[in-house]
Formats: sequence, structure tokens, C-alpha cells
Amino acid sequence: MIYSAIMRSLAKKMPRVAVLLGSPYADHLKMLRGILRFTQLITPWSMDVRMGRKGEPTSFDSARWNFDGLITNRMPPALVSLVRRYRTPVITVNDIWPQGRPLARIVCDNAPIARMAAAHLIERGFTEFAFVGELSGQGWSEERAALFAKEVSARGFACREYPGGGEGDDPTRLREWLLSLPQRTAVFAAYDIRARQVLDACTEAGLDVPDDIAILSVDNDELLCETATPTLSSISMSTEEAGFRAAEMLNRVMTSGRRPRGRTADIFYTGVDLVARRSTARDRKQDYLVRRCRELMEANLGRKLNVADLIPHLGVSRRTLETHFRAATGRTLNAEITDMRLRHARALLSRTRMTQAQIAAECGFTDASHMNVVFKRRLGESPSAFRPASSPRAT
Repeated sequence: MIYSAIMRSLAKKMPRVAVLLGSPYADHLKMLRGILRFTQLITPWSMDVRMGRKGEPTSFDSARWNFDGLITNRMPPALVSLVRRYRTPVITVNDIWPQGRPLARIVCDNAPIARMAAAHLIERGFTEFAFVGELSGQGWSEERAALFAKEVSARGFACREYPGGGEGDDPTRLREWLLSLPQRTAVFAAYDIRARQVLDACTEAGLDVPDDIAILSVDNDELLCETATPTLSSISMSTEEAGFRAAEMLNRVMTSGRRPRGRTADIFYTGVDLVARRSTARDRKQDYLVRRCRELMEANLGRKLNVADLIPHLGVSRRTLETHFRAATGRTLNAEITDMRLRHARALLSRTRMTQAQIAAECGFTDASHMNVVFKRRLGESPSAFRPASSPRAT
């Protein structure tokens, strides 16, 4: 009974926060993960989270509004009325409340994403480019398309853009558009779900990915990207860190009771890493050997794999394999194996609390010391530099 009374007392002192996000997909889930990380590491909140899941209320009961703060990507009139009546501090995702004055806006900086996408696809040897945007033509998607077109144009190339279509876009129209593209066109999709739709349309149209159409997208939702056939290349985002910083700012205002003066602050997130998978591989269509080699490397990433281990499974000499691989990709096999390990290690460092020793074992390094040497030699940084700024540096 004493314990229950203590818990009730603590609950009353916790900030009460409403979180209303539009979908249970990668970007919003990562943002929520950042918010949760703040509450686990810094201070607990009592939260009511709505993310558009089936059967979930899409707003909040005005008769029970007792929140000290709100993080949202939707501001319907009823919610605006509640926020203004109770003077609730608000952080919005994007500029969804132009008539209001939120505490901050979480905003995507699309310029680095466009640069990263263009650089990757051009480095892979593509010279034809296209963009497939978000179905309903959101502002962030239109900006991403314009910036990507600008990046490829600056390098002397043109970019075609799929002409939208609104909600419920006709798959037949997307298939016909993809079939109209020149062979070996690299398609940059606005986000991973849209990329999967492009991939499905390619499959139905009989287009090979990546030999006829290559696909790159944004968010790096691993469940979507890794379960696709072929696996999807995607740009991972600093969305989780933006969620952490938004929670930090909101908590400061809720606990002090003082809102900073001046204009609404911007909390930016952007692309931080490009995870290259099969959908943007530069393999020659006829070179099955190179494709099979990549598949073996990806499947055995956690082993201390070397080139000699691949030979028995491919039935060719080492010289033949290395010659084919360099001709198709412009890279050596050892360089590709090392880069695969580094990409996987960076993802684990930024998204998990695994120790460096655990990550080294997971990624096929000899030990944490070996991983540290490779990071410094190839990336100029130690592994700890890739931990989120607000996360404990596990070793």
C-alpha cells in the first residue's frame, strides 16, 4: 500500500505528454524511439501515444485533456483549440501549423539527402535518373525531387519525375511509366514504402532490378529493405536523434514553465548514411558470378570471411573471381568485404546499445581492437564517434 502511494505520487509529478504522429512507419517510429530514449536516460514522462494504428483514436478527448506538452504532425481544429485554451507547449513535425507558434518544428533537411543519393548513383555508373514521389504530393517530397534533379543536373544529367497521381495511384500507370524509361535508369524513391511499390511494379512489368531499373530510397526501414527481393538500398536518417532533441527541448519548457522568447526553433534531421544493397548494384546483367559473390558476402557478414572462403562456393579460380568483380564494380573483393562490415557496424553503433566487442563479433572483425583500427584507417574516426550524441558510449 505504501509502495502504491509512492508510485501515485511520482506519477503525479511526471510531465504528461501527448504524442500524435501520422503513421506507424519507419520515420515516425524512429522519432518515437528518440523520445523514448530521452525518457529512459534523462527523465520519465507519462505518455499517450497515437500513431494511426488500426482501431486507435485519431485525436484526443477534449474533456480529458490534461497534458503538459504535445509532439505532433497533425493539428486539426479541435486540437488547435485545446492547445490554445490550455497554453500547451507544442512541437510539430514539419510546418503543419503555419498560423500558430509552436515551440519548435522538426524539419527534414533534404539537401544532404539529395547530394548523397546523386553521388551514390553516379558513382555506381548510372547516367539516366528518375524520381518517384510521395503519393499525395507532400511538400517535403516535392522539395526532395527538386533538389535531387538539381544535383544530377549539376553533374550534366537530366532527371525524369513520375507525375504523381494522388491517393490510390493506379499501379498500371506506374508500370507503364517505368517501362517508358531508358534501360539502366536509376530511380530515387521518396521513401522506402514508395520504393517497395516501385519494386513491385518492376516485377509485374518484367523489369529486372537493378539491371533494367535501379532503386534507391530513404529511411532505411530494415524490415522493408532487407525483406525485399532484391534488397533495397536506402539512406538512413538522423530522425531518432531529432526525436531526442525535441523531447529535451519540450522537457525543459515543461519543467521550468518558461517558454524561450523569439521565433519558433527548427530541429533538423537529415540523411546520415547510405546503406547500399542489391537494388543499386552495378553488376553486369550477364555476370551471375558477381551477383552470387555479393549474395554470399552479405549472407556471411558475421563470419571472419575472406576471399579464399568464397572460392569453393563459386567454382572458379581466385584470379577469375577478382577480375570479374573488379570489372563489374570497380572495387576489389577485400575492399567490398571491409566496407560491408563497416556499414553494418555503423548501423549497430547508431541504433543499438551493443558493446563494441559484441558489434565486432557480429560484423566479422577479429575483436573490438581490430574494428577500432579499421574504423580509424578507413573512416578517420573511432567506433565511438558513431554513437548518437546523447547515448552512452558502450565499449
